[in-house]
Amino acid sequence: MMALRPSVADRLLAAAAFVLGLVVALMLQAVDFDGERSVDLWAIALLGVMSAPLLARRRRPILVVLAVLAVSTPYHILNYPHEATMPASLVAAFAAARYSAPPRRPVAVLLAVAAVTVPVLADEASGAPADALLGVGWLFMAFFAGLAVRFHENWKAAVTARVEQERADEVERRVAEERVLIAAELHDVLAHGLAVANVQASVAAHLIDQLPRRGDASLQELSSTLHNLSDTSRATLHELRAVLDVLHGGDAEPTEPAPRLAELQRLVEMAEAADVRVDVAADGLPDELPSTVSVVAYRIIQESLTNVIRHSTAKHATVRLDQFGHRLRIAVIDHGPARPESTVTPAGFGIAGMTRRAQAVGGELSAGPGESGGFEVRASLPLPEVWRVPS
Repeated sequence: MMALRPSVADRLLAAAAFVLGLVVALMLQAVDFDGERSVDLWAIALLGVMSAPLLARRRRPILVVLAVLAVSTPYHILNYPHEATMPASLVAAFAAARYSAPPRRPVAVLLAVAAVTVPVLADEASGAPADALLGVGWLFMAFFAGLAVRFHENWKAAVTARVEQERADEVERRVAEERVLIAAELHDVLAHGLAVANVQASVAAHLIDQLPRRGDASLQELSSTLHNLSDTSRATLHELRAVLDVLHGGDAEPTEPAPRLAELQRLVEMAEAADVRVDVAADGLPDELPSTVSVVAYRIIQESLTNVIRHSTAKHATVRLDQFGHRLRIAVIDHGPARPESTVTPAGFGIAGMTRRAQAVGGELSAGPGESGGFEVRASLPLPEVWRVPS
């Protein structure tokens, strides 16, 4: 149901209060209720002026009550049908409770009560305290109804804020976990390269030290350089481990080597075990890829196939890998459609994690509905013109 804009709702409410007040006045006049004065143009004008302040009930609720009280007083003194002022008074009392600031609520209560008691008690002709008490009762009902609506809105706002905060905390936690995982994988990749460099430098320095001409100045300088390289790589390995320990809260355990594209068959078997057939097309790929790019590509494909299994009804998916210029292109496509329950669940963190991984190596990633009716994940990762993978 489409809600009205506040300004339109206020105009309709003010008009309704005026019309209802006028109808009540005419009905009371028709039955000659208590010999009150007949409704004339002055009565209609006063009812109209009494309803006009309701247009500002959201912005100035206390002033609206004062205005209704000020206009209703002469209306009652002129002995027009008294109950005709109730629609405008009830709306003003409701607005005072709903929109006034908490410190001003007692003032709003007193003004709402005065809106009925003062005019009726000042009217010597009526002299009916019971009418005043009845009017006060109606005003209190309107006032507490406004309070109830205000409390309900505050409660809804508090619940919404709490849910948003919990979701923000969850996002932050998942991001932290993702960063730790990326750090662990980078550690494995860098540690492998540094370990190889350390071993090769140590062996080369040892061989040079065993040469008959080891006293040669050039050989000594080369040997010193290799020893320094070995020491530096060893120290760097220790620093990497220390950083990883910090990210794990000081309680890190040895991690397995980060998976790479060479192990893509594991993902295919995982998907087929979940009854999803995966076709892999890898055209024109070099025999060796940079370790970081290979790890990121593997993780993107892993998360994409996991999403197919969890969120799609597709029984077939395609993984395409190719090299375009100096970039590795990845495409994971399923033909869907999505599971019904997946369309109502909030967005997860998988796509955000894949995007961060791609950006971490200077790449980009896009994900969304495909032309086939399923879902597509496409990534482009940069490949340096020259690289060397330790063996």
